[in-house]
Amino acid sequence: MSMFASIGVLFEVSTALAVVGTVAVAGIVGSATMQGISSASQADAQQKSAAYNAQVASNNATIDAQNRSSSLQQGEMDAQNAMRKQASMIGDQRAQMSANGIDITQGSAQDMLASTKFLGGIDVNTIQSNAARQAWGYSVQGMNDQNASTMETWKSNSTNPAAIGAMTAGGSLLSSVGSAAASYAAAKIK
Repeated sequence: MSMFASIGVLFEVSTALAVVGTVAVAGIVGSATMQGISSASQADAQQKSAAYNAQVASNNATIDAQNRSSSLQQGEMDAQNAMRKQASMIGDQRAQMSANGIDITQGSAQDMLASTKFLGGIDVNTIQSNAARQAWGYSVQGMNDQNASTMETWKSNSTNPAAIGAMTAGGSLLSSVGSAAASYAAAKIK
């Protein structure tokens, strides 16, 4: 083989190696870019999910406040109904005793009317206490929902899909370059 033919073969080999190297670099850059895009897409989905969850929790806090108000109103209505029922019962007792000729201003008749009034008061207090307890439960749930909304808003606001994608792509690129450099160094040593 002549010297010119040897130079031609060497030129073809070096051109082929340059093409292979260019393709390898392009593959590394392409892979890193795709990993960055994938990470950015995942971060974007997480950001949108957190924003949605924040809005749901905020809506739940509003509903809890409405339920609290409703339970207090219902408790007051139930207490008023119990007071009316108690007044009606006392009226019926007075009428019955008076119709039978019993003096309702003294003795056991008076004790029975006082007892009816006392027990009716206990019923009213129980109704109001239960309504207040239920309202308190809604208040606590509303605070929990509002806190959840705040946390999800923070998660949404602190997620930066572009930065996450860029960091992932850069990390992948650096890792690939490091691996290639290590392979090149190992080949040079042999």
